[in-house]
Amino acid sequence: MSMAIEMTMGRILIDLSDDALQRLESLKQLRNLPRAELIREAVEQYLDRQSTSVIREALGLWGDGAEDGIEYERKLREEW
Repeated sequence: MSMAIEMTMGRILIDLSDDALQRLESLKQLRNLPRAELIREAVEQYLDRQSTSVIREALGLWGDGAEDGIEYERKLREEW
């Protein structure tokens, strides 16, 4: 038994350069998918990357684990 998931979608109009349209057409032929599906996929990937980078930037100093937060606080208090 197959179950289809219905998604409500809005429509937008976008302007793309001739080069982007040609590259999109090539990808359409290569992957045998409609342009709309390729564009949806690209937008989803872009939004996912943006969300991840916003979280990373919000973590600031501790985002890469370079310094322990408690150690940082101790150093600041020593300056007082």
